[in-house]
Amino acid sequence: MAISSPRKSFVIISLITGLAIIGVMSTYPRPVLSVTSQNDNPKASSEQNLVDKVFTFLAPNDTLQFEDLNLFEKVNYYVLLEIVTPHDCEINVTIVDPVLDVYEVFNTEVNISQDDDWFEVPFGTAMAGNYTFIVSVACALTLNLHIKISFDPEVKCLYDVISPKFLERMKLYQVNKFTNGMVVEHNTVFKTDVSYKFYLGRVSAIGGLTVENEIRVDYDVTDPNGLEFTIYQNKTVGSVGTIMHFDFGTATEGIYTVKIRIHCQVDVVNIAYAIAEDYQISTINNGTDPETEPTANETASGYFYVPMEWTLAFGLSAGGLLAILVVFGAVRRKKDSVSLRTN
Repeated sequence: MAISSPRKSFVIISLITGLAIIGVMSTYPRPVLSVTSQNDNPKASSEQNLVDKVFTFLAPNDTLQFEDLNLFEKVNYYVLLEIVTPHDCEINVTIVDPVLDVYEVFNTEVNISQDDDWFEVPFGTAMAGNYTFIVSVACALTLNLHIKISFDPEVKCLYDVISPKFLERMKLYQVNKFTNGMVVEHNTVFKTDVSYKFYLGRVSAIGGLTVENEIRVDYDVTDPNGLEFTIYQNKTVGSVGTIMHFDFGTATEGIYTVKIRIHCQVDVVNIAYAIAEDYQISTINNGTDPETEPTANETASGYFYVPMEWTLAFGLSAGGLLAILVVFGAVRRKKDSVSLRTN
């Protein structure tokens, strides 16, 4: 069956138009559906347990030692204590580090009737090596105590409270063991007209902490010209997890000296501190304007970017439109010629 010329023209026009529309539609971004299967397990927690068991403590006094526990440096460890029988007692936890320094990290009377039968004792390490954990219980009646010593090797001291963007700009990071009156100094190079963030916090718990044995700090920063900036004088360091922080803007480029002195009445305490670069303060730095300097990650202004897919779609659409006009022109001329012959 022969197809008439008008019908043939309609078919050709429809085909070209359809191809052009498909070309345009293919260039538009399509939403990507993210489907999570119930069988897809998220990243498993990296928490590890050194000890996790219920132990019996005999009245009136009993002691349990966990020896040769290999601990990483600058990592937060936690001793979790839970009385699992209905008894009152006094619990003491002592930690001995690889060089035999003793940390009295927990000393508390536990009263079950007050629902304070569960405790978490934090301990951040200043050095790696074999540690001994000693748990002592004084009780009128024999009881059971759940003891769990856990840690996450991927979470260092202070890292859980500092923003990730500042962790990437760290200039100084340290966890030190301090005795009373001990001073540490660090030299680090700072840029001029830049603001830096300073952090400091206690990472080892103290058993029976009182006003008399609280931790205090003197903190000074000396610039390359020898000018000393006093930040803290006999300032109380808060509990584990409470971070002291301040911003320090520089006026000179060069080597700065950070001096930290700790005052304490306990035998030893672990203190973590860090410095991270924050932002450029001034707009003019050594005769240049950093805000106007182009960088590799910036797109120059004044240019309009057209994706290749859009260009292709535009070409297909223009070609389709042109083909339609050509076909209509041909049909029109044919009709005109037919009408002339019939006259």
